[in-house]
Amino acid sequence: MRVLFAIMPSPTHLHPFVPLAWALQGAGHDVCVASYPDMVDTITEAGLTAVGLGDPVDLSAAVDDCAADKRLDPIIDPLADPAEPGLWKVIRNILMSPFWMHFPAGAPGPDERPFTDALVGFARSWEPDLVLWDPMCFPGAIAARACGAAHARLLWAPDYFAWTRSKYRTWLAGSPGESREDLMAAMTVPTLERFGLSFDEELLVGQWSVDPMPAEMRLPVDLEYVPVRRVPYTGAQAVPEWLHERPLRPRVCLTLGVSQRKFFGKDSRLPMAELFDAVADMDIELVATLNADQLASVERVPDNVRTVDYVPLNQLLPSCAAIMHHGSGGTFAAAVAHRTPQLIASRPSGQSMDIARHVEQRGAGLIAADIESEAFSATEARAQLERILRDPSFQAGADALHDEVARMPSPNDVVPILEKLTARHRA
Repeated sequence: MRVLFAIMPSPTHLHPFVPLAWALQGAGHDVCVASYPDMVDTITEAGLTAVGLGDPVDLSAAVDDCAADKRLDPIIDPLADPAEPGLWKVIRNILMSPFWMHFPAGAPGPDERPFTDALVGFARSWEPDLVLWDPMCFPGAIAARACGAAHARLLWAPDYFAWTRSKYRTWLAGSPGESREDLMAAMTVPTLERFGLSFDEELLVGQWSVDPMPAEMRLPVDLEYVPVRRVPYTGAQAVPEWLHERPLRPRVCLTLGVSQRKFFGKDSRLPMAELFDAVADMDIELVATLNADQLASVERVPDNVRTVDYVPLNQLLPSCAAIMHHGSGGTFAAAVAHRTPQLIASRPSGQSMDIARHVEQRGAGLIAADIESEAFSATEARAQLERILRDPSFQAGADALHDEVARMPSPNDVVPILEKLTARHRA
């Protein structure tokens, strides 16, 4: 069968499912990955066929524009929980950004090349049997519907997308006799009408969803999920010479992830210089995978700190006794795969806190203070790191978490399931 992946223009939205794409190719299926033009090199570097469509997009600007889109306020405001303002800010300004990007109020101008239109055109020409789409890439579902393909979402985090939709539908139901307009559905109509389509729930949540998160982290949403073990793909490059030999003392990785590089730049609240100073006299080798912006506040790098712009975690973590990170799904998956205890300086809510809590509950690491708040203390982070390195229970917890995730179906195991679901749902 032909399988079309539709991905937002971010490496962290592609990386979770590179091994699944490889597994489909290895089973003899034709695979291609469609995204915006600036993702073409990232896709081909992963050994996959790329289709660059539409105009390049600035995701940071898109998030800012989404934050200013007043159409979203009456959707989110009734749902917002004062007890979790951080979560609802993320949902409003980031998770709802695909509505702003892909469902504009008016028709595209004559000089615009909307990604949705280009993807629909490609799908009608290439005729995929299955479209697997990023949950922030609604054009994937539209293209599938337009060409008669089966389609499913590729989750890369706990399913806050469908969870929000479920809460909104509950709110819409209201009390008996009360009528409320489904504004989420209404936002899709101008775009759908251009392709002769009408709205239904599958265009927002898929016919089913491929879920790489541990079952214990699944949110209470009544949908069909196909679990798959997240085999970490972290890019490829030649192994640096300093990784050829075993470290002489415990090695610790510090990373803020690929997607965080712009966010944690010169204006970040993370006290990188203080963090380096705090660990300067520890008997460790700290490998900080940070770029120039993230190191802008650092005037002195201690002798036991090695800074590198980038090294794939799959190369680095096998030699590490611990990792400190920000709670992303990709870094979590890599740490789990390599049995590495974790110190997570997460945001106060959402995906990163869900991951941090899961790690701590499994005894595989600790939660540091909110990385974005003034409560974050380099001294306290050092104490937590010392505890992780000293107490063997954290390594035992990391081993147990690895074994737990290893029992999930592999990408190869999932291919026959996708074949059966495609046959069932294809028009």
